[in-house]
Amino acid sequence: MALHENNRVFCEKTELFSDSFYGTITKMYEHSAIVKVEPDQLSKKETDKIDSFGDLVVIRHSELQLVDADNNFIAEPEEELEAAE
Repeated sequence: MALHENNRVFCEKTELFSDSFYGTITKMYEHSAIVKVEPDQLSKKETDKIDSFGDLVVIRHSELQLVDADNNFIAEPEEELEAAE
């Protein structure tokens, strides 16, 4: 999956959160991304876990799905891998 900074994403339930949520990628890493959770996406119990991080969470790429502004999933074309020299 080719995720990039400022992409809007959807995350199903994870080990950390029992609710799914939408957010925006703020920073990319090799296997994960920092996602800013959209307001009112998580229950009070869940937001207590992230308040000290300013609504930022680290989520694995495999747990994120790219979505558009209307919450429709965006199918991504497969990226072609380049051979190492």
